[in-house]
Amino acid sequence: VRDFNLYLSPYDHFAFAIRLDEGGGAKLVTGDTSCTVPAIPEGGIEFTNLLYDGEENSSLERTLNGYVEIIEMGQFDNTKPAADGTGAGIGWYWEHGTAGSANAGVPNGCATVVAQWAQGGLWYDEVFVDGNPTGDFGRLKTSASAWAGGGLYGMGIIVNPDAGAAVGYDAVAVDSFVAGGALSADLHYYPGDEDPSLAGNDSTATSATIFDNGSAVTFEAITGTGQQPTLDAVSALFMVDHVMNDYVLDPSFAGKTDWVITFPTKRLYVEDDGSTATNRAKNPFLYEWDENESCDPYRITVFDREEQYPTPDLEQPQFSPYTPGSSADPFICYEANVMTFTPVGADAESPLFGVEPSASAARLQTVVETPYDNGWANVDFNWASLKATAGHKANGVKVTDGHQLVMDNGTLEGLPAVGFSVIRFGNNSLSGGTVLANYAAAHEHKTSRTTSGGDTAD
Repeated sequence: VRDFNLYLSPYDHFAFAIRLDEGGGAKLVTGDTSCTVPAIPEGGIEFTNLLYDGEENSSLERTLNGYVEIIEMGQFDNTKPAADGTGAGIGWYWEHGTAGSANAGVPNGCATVVAQWAQGGLWYDEVFVDGNPTGDFGRLKTSASAWAGGGLYGMGIIVNPDAGAAVGYDAVAVDSFVAGGALSADLHYYPGDEDPSLAGNDSTATSATIFDNGSAVTFEAITGTGQQPTLDAVSALFMVDHVMNDYVLDPSFAGKTDWVITFPTKRLYVEDDGSTATNRAKNPFLYEWDENESCDPYRITVFDREEQYPTPDLEQPQFSPYTPGSSADPFICYEANVMTFTPVGADAESPLFGVEPSASAARLQTVVETPYDNGWANVDFNWASLKATAGHKANGVKVTDGHQLVMDNGTLEGLPAVGFSVIRFGNNSLSGGTVLANYAAAHEHKTSRTTSGGDTAD
């Protein structure tokens, strides 16, 4: 819904907020002085529906739920200029002035950085000729120095002023996204270009090393025409067949629980390929985006704290051909998903996110009912256990395999998922009941993985 280029000096920090815009969508605002291209206006920059305008649901409300993706693009020379003002490396212009200087805490020249990408600028002229893109659209090729990046980290805070609560979480980092031998500007693209993305390019890694039962195992992606090796390598890092975490609904603590489950690579697998023959997505996902959703089955089991779980009311196997929506399995349909836990039969109240059904159906809430006040839950993405539910169909064709990422030297089961739970407690007993206090905490999901093949490191 929006992206831009950010230029950070070696010890810099960039902070921003995403909040509601008067137009009904979300916007990004910042008071940070770090250089961005384009420069972010004082009032912030509104999110846009440009890339999904014309879909069944093109409401700006869709921008109220989502996630943030940050990709390092390169490194540049930051040589300080000589006494006569010449010889400065371009990176010097986004370094902040030192303590005691006239521009302490402010970059040396963000306008110079913006000018590089403006028409007639050095970087603009490299990727455009007479206003037309050359070669790999928007990508710089000037640098001859080797890639020497890494070291970025991130964190976020979700604040709900109405609930009087906030919760923090850490970003999930990918190490060595760029392959060996890359040059320092190989991911540096024109700000108006949608690249770079997790699909990578010819300078990004095509293998993934994960921990599997205590051993480091490397999976190599399939390369060749029509393949997405970097995307598969990134997805392999996040492939899980079970997601587990706690929930707390205890009324004595006014407990409330949300889970966030995000599939950071999903959009690149479920894009409509333009074919009317099938709506089958690329593995590991099942269905293409149909302008409204792209759904995958899962199974969830809730437990209390003493090993108890509800006796399932099993449906009979479905007749074939399978009718979508008749499965006993629920579906998870978006790239960023919120699951709200609630007692059986009670209205679901999201503790922090305010996620609820809306007029445009842009903010859909997945409700998980449980008969227990407290416990834990297990979300199952493993196709071996899901396929027993009478078949899933893609345009009438039975899907015989799913939730598998097939690599060149092995297979990983499940879906590429990350996320965390948010648990909120309330206390109205302070100061004789005149003060209401809320407390919240986030906990990263616990996961399991099932793999076959792969190369074990020495």
